[in-house]
Amino acid sequence: MERQFEYGGYAVVVSAVPNAAGGFAAQMRIADAFGEPSGPSYEAIAGDAPTPEGAIALAEAGAMRAIDAGEVN
Repeated sequence: MERQFEYGGYAVVVSAVPNAAGGFAAQMRIADAFGEPSGPSYEAIAGDAPTPEGAIALAEAGAMRAIDAGEVN
C-alpha cells in the first residue's frame, strides 16, 4: 500500500511494507517538489504498525514531523 502527497514544498511517498514477522513497516521517502535533483532527499522508517492503514498513517505523521522540524534538506 502506498500514498503520495505534497507537503511544505516536498513530494512525499509513504508506504506500508510487510514485515517477515508480521505487521507492516511505515516507510517514508521525501523529495523536493520543485524540480530540484531527482531522488529522495530524506528516507526513513517511521515505525511498525499491525495494519497497512496504520503504517500509512504513521509514515504520514512522521514525514510531516520531519519536514516541520527542518530535518529534510
